[in-house]
Amino acid sequence: MLFVDVRVRSLLLSEARRRAVTRVFGVPAEDHSFLVTMILLGSVGAVARGLAPRSYPRPSRMHAAIGGSLADTAVRGIAGAPSKHVPFAGGLIVFALVAHSLRPTVAGVAHEVRALVHEVKVLGTRYARYAG
Repeated sequence: MLFVDVRVRSLLLSEARRRAVTRVFGVPAEDHSFLVTMILLGSVGAVARGLAPRSYPRPSRMHAAIGGSLADTAVRGIAGAPSKHVPFAGGLIVFALVAHSLRPTVAGVAHEVRALVHEVKVLGTRYARYAG
């Protein structure tokens, strides 16, 4: 039964690839193979790499120090005057903001991982009956 599921998935992915290449490049399905698909996708990648912007120059130490002091001043402006006496108050505030903004993403990933583990357990028990 596991072999049948894998074979069906393989056939569906192959058909999706053929249709995508036909739609994007205009090559009829009977005229292309996996090699032609890889060559066409490689040429798209080469063109996309040429369109991508070049990397930015790295900031110097002086620029990093100025940026850090501006960020610290901005964060301390949010926290108010009492934060002047708290060491690392800026870092603590930034950490809290980043943690708060990433919480939904981390919770979603944890939920997906739990669901995947449950699905693997269900499939394992389903196919264990046919293995023996």
